[in-house]
Amino acid sequence: MLAGPLIGLPLPLRAGQILWIILLTHGLTGVAMGAEPVAPGAMSRPPRPAGQHILGAGAWQRLLLLATVVTASCLVAALTARAWGLPWRSVLFLALLAAQLGVVLGLRARLLTRENLFLPLAVVSSALLAAAALYVPALRSILETEPLDAVGIGLAAATGLIGFTAARLVRSAFHAQPRTTSISHG
Repeated sequence: MLAGPLIGLPLPLRAGQILWIILLTHGLTGVAMGAEPVAPGAMSRPPRPAGQHILGAGAWQRLLLLATVVTASCLVAALTARAWGLPWRSVLFLALLAAQLGVVLGLRARLLTRENLFLPLAVVSSALLAAAALYVPALRSILETEPLDAVGIGLAAATGLIGFTAARLVRSAFHAQPRTTSISHG
């Protein structure tokens, strides 16, 4: 979002909007992700090397790629909204929420599972609270948002789909090649 002013979007989001986004994307969904079942095959993989950084084995590349995709898609949505005369800051607010919720769902090891119903419930709850920020007068006043029409909601929803797709694609990208060991028979 630091790129916003560089492309003509002064102060892209207000402090309250950023805090609301963090609450919804890291609070509800973060707790729900903690209840996710173990990924298939996790216990059959070898342990990570003792000296490996927490962002090793391609994790920093995946993180950077997802952050770039989310940021770019949200800024494109905001610029498009501004060009079309829509409340671009509210589109950006909803787009960032949607993109992050899309990433959360896209990172699931088992996409359609009943083992952790808390995660889809948390995502739906976050989406409803995001809508409340746009349509409930008291929240609109506090968060400085404006209601969106179908076009604005569509722009934001597109970023959710982009976030989901990017997360699904990078789940296995950039993994370090497995080390082979040779066993000598002596």
